[in-house]
Amino acid sequence: MPEPHGDIDYTVHVNQGETTFRANTPQGEEFLGGPELTLSNEEAHTFIQDARAKGLTVKPFF
Repeated sequence: MPEPHGDIDYTVHVNQGETTFRANTPQGEEFLGGPELTLSNEEAHTFIQDARAKGLTVKPFF
């Protein structure tokens, strides 16, 4: 059985040096400021910590 999505999922684009976040819930979309957001990999680490501190579930998407 597949694992349910979190409020936000993300994909790391190593070669491009960025991470793309996608909202899966209204709370995730509110935190992202829209359905999708792309940040540098350096910014993404802090962004994930901030989202989790707000009680959101953030999961990698492969």
